[in-house]
Amino acid sequence: MKKSYLLTLPLLFISASLCSAKQRWMEHSRFGLMFHYEAFVDHSTESYNRTIDSFDVKGFTQAVASTQADYIIFVIGQHWGKYCAPNKAYEKLLGVKNGVWTSKRDLIMEIAQGLAEQDVKLILYMTARAPMRHYKVIQAMQDTLPSINGKPVGPEIDPMSHPRKVKGFLRSENQPPNPQFLKNWGDVCGEWSKRYGNLVSGWWFDGYKTEMRDSYEDLKKEKHNVDSWVQAVRSGNPDAELAFNAGAHPLLSLCTGGKLCPHQTFTSGENHGFYQRVKKGRGKALTPKNFPAPKGVVWHLLMPVSNGWGAGTKPKFDLDVLTERIGAINKEGGLVTLDTPISPDGKVPGEVLKTLAQLGRNLPRK
Repeated sequence: MKKSYLLTLPLLFISASLCSAKQRWMEHSRFGLMFHYEAFVDHSTESYNRTIDSFDVKGFTQAVASTQADYIIFVIGQHWGKYCAPNKAYEKLLGVKNGVWTSKRDLIMEIAQGLAEQDVKLILYMTARAPMRHYKVIQAMQDTLPSINGKPVGPEIDPMSHPRKVKGFLRSENQPPNPQFLKNWGDVCGEWSKRYGNLVSGWWFDGYKTEMRDSYEDLKKEKHNVDSWVQAVRSGNPDAELAFNAGAHPLLSLCTGGKLCPHQTFTSGENHGFYQRVKKGRGKALTPKNFPAPKGVVWHLLMPVSNGWGAGTKPKFDLDVLTERIGAINKEGGLVTLDTPISPDGKVPGEVLKTLAQLGRNLPRK
């Protein structure tokens, strides 16, 4: 027995090593692209499906491949409440048929398959909370309702409002989630996770505010909690990388004060440039050494390459700046995602694409 155990022990180490390498593919990545596809535009049911149907997947994946990006983050849906893929769990909770709040075309599946052919990994952008722009969606998902001075309010108050406009107001995401919502959101995310499997290599969750972080331990007492939601998220790919985002500040986005969620494997990294924002002048360079991530969490920076999130037609950085800053971050073990504008039919502006393609050629492989 002892001899057999000793012989198998090295194999166990090898297996664990291979598993670890598989799980941490981001450590070997240089840069990626993010696409806020139609996330900021409200649509009717008809116009949304027409938009999704117009997307040229082959042209898009070829454009991505031309940049030599290692991965992309694609927005499956944001706070508008509409998603560019079918989802029976979401449709059932809303009491609607496919094609009303979810597209008839499974754009995510087509993109995932196209990227796999180009050896580019896919991370899905998703919100950690119910879409906040529609009270009826928040209600249907059974998320914590918007409140004023701790008392739930109805649809007469804009769910996207702010305490400066409505005294004592709190959005849903600025309050702890409840177990039933986490069960429902697990069903929604889990359906996509099982469908796409290993075609999806990670998830980037927006709106995981400090209130959600702080409620983690109390929620563990419940059957449905953050852990069960994350388990559903990873049901299709247990090795999926996970990021949780609470806002564009190094303390939170780079997790310098610790993980937002115990399951976090890479920092959300949301910022607006390569340097810390300060009241006067320019702060420290955003690098792994200046703003270290917690142990075991891959350092990742996310920022717009053009004129804001999902907007613009030209790069706002010179090629030399992009090459130098991303190269420096890569050398310290970090990676950078450049949020890239995209048209409804899936095209990247020519000048932006040209710069990104040259950037890919400039950056040495890790």
